Amino acid sequence: MDDKKNPDSIIANVANECPIEHGQVEEFQIVSRPYGKSTRRVMRPRHIQMMAISGAIGTGLFIGSGGALARAGPGGLFLGYSIYAVLTWSTFNAMGEMVSWLPVDGAFVVYAHAYLDEAWAFAIGAVYTVNNALIVASEISAVCSLIGYWDQSINNGVWVAIITSSMLALNAFGARIYGEGEFYFSIFKVLLILGLIIMTFILMVGGNPSHWAFGFTFWDKPGSFAEYIVSGSTGRFLGFWSVFVQAAFAFGGPDYVALTAGEAQNPRRVMPRVFSRVIYRLVIFYVLGVLCVGILVPYDDPALTSGAKGAGSSPFVIGVTRLGITGLPSLINAILITSAWSCGIEIFYAASRSAYAMALGGYAPSFLLTTWRGVPIYCVIGVWLVSLISFMTASNGALTVFTWITSIVGAGNLVIYFVFHITYIRFRRAQTAQGVTDEQRPWFRRHQYYYSYASAFLYGIIVLTNGFEVFIHGHWSISNFIFAYFALALFVVALGGWKLIRRTKMRPLDKVDLMAGRCAEDWEDEVAEPEPNTRVARFNRWLWG
Repeated sequence: MDDKKNPDSIIANVANECPIEHGQVEEFQIVSRPYGKSTRRVMRPRHIQMMAISGAIGTGLFIGSGGALARAGPGGLFLGYSIYAVLTWSTFNAMGEMVSWLPVDGAFVVYAHAYLDEAWAFAIGAVYTVNNALIVASEISAVCSLIGYWDQSINNGVWVAIITSSMLALNAFGARIYGEGEFYFSIFKVLLILGLIIMTFILMVGGNPSHWAFGFTFWDKPGSFAEYIVSGSTGRFLGFWSVFVQAAFAFGGPDYVALTAGEAQNPRRVMPRVFSRVIYRLVIFYVLGVLCVGILVPYDDPALTSGAKGAGSSPFVIGVTRLGITGLPSLINAILITSAWSCGIEIFYAASRSAYAMALGGYAPSFLLTTWRGVPIYCVIGVWLVSLISFMTASNGALTVFTWITSIVGAGNLVIYFVFHITYIRFRRAQTAQGVTDEQRPWFRRHQYYYSYASAFLYGIIVLTNGFEVFIHGHWSISNFIFAYFALALFVVALGGWKLIRRTKMRPLDKVDLMAGRCAEDWEDEVAEPEPNTRVARFNRWLWG
């Protein structure tokens, strides 16, 4: 159950530096403020809500889930995604509390700096920026693969140039332009997954050319759980466990929404609504989505691992093709292109804003602080340059490049979300030490403090074991080892290196700066928002926040 408070009621007596009366800031003392706010609050509630609803729904679910089905079987896939959905829900709650408390540019990099120390902020910022820049490249590779479903005569380099240019343009001309583009892309993505869920139900009850009501036939034959690497119950468990890294790539985390906090209109009212509704997205889109995958295709279908071009490797298309339905695969392929493109645009935004957060904290060159039209333009250009590694698809198969990058970034997401919970735990301990009560918190989830301990533990176990197959006799692979543990190594080196060089230490809990040195203009809108006074306005407020 949610414990919700008035979003306008902010903190009181935080470290005795910000006395509050009747929810209004009377005084706010800043020890040091090395920068002024340069970004603009132009992203509307509907932009942020749609980003949260669609998340990173894309190739990880529509294409990558096929390989996970082959390894784990429908039962293992469904169970793995369901467990990971609970983990993601917990992560959204933890980040939602911090964002609702302090909706500023930089979000989790700022929180890590304030609630842990500089070394943690540098490490999480470095891993996040690199990881998400690579995800942009993977989504571009996926789009190239999808286009190749129809025509392989044109070199992938042409499509890479077109796609990267479009992502650069949408992200360079202001958050408002980006928000509008992502909003309409996301609509297609949401309609696609809803359409696929409805289509699966119709097909399984006999609405197909052969009128075969197959239902859950494939859960019985060949079975619910596949054996992976070894036989028996151990093999079935390994298949189930292998799902988590793929799920970490497929699931959209709270980071994309959190990084909009500094450019969102009315963040203290909108953000709690965004984070409180995430459980519905997780259940409808991800859990039901993979349930459909396991219904449509048996896990032993060779097409799942054939490496077919574009939508030919999507379990949804494979299932439709098995039933002899023509025309629909091309339609699904076309909509999948918009989905992957949308993911790339959204993650491009997130990577550029995390790079900007690094510059704000002094962890990256100061020229990255330069803004144009309220956009950190050099950060955008930097992410664009990294995305150009997708030109590898010109000489290697697009699906091969996609698989390489997916292996790296899936493990990277696990490291990132582990740190989110560590940050949240200390944030809550600092609030308790400084006497902040539930009534003074804009939004919170009851018992989230304990959920975060459990979540951090599970993320840590998955991070350490995600490359388990390379340690099984006969399966050692240097490349797979690097893919599995690159992000963890980067985080450890960044954290340890900064600690060693700068000798940073965490502040005592009662001295933690809960406002991270930010003042009211960093986390408030300048213009008061009028209350809706018509049915349409009230409906929009209910729908979008």
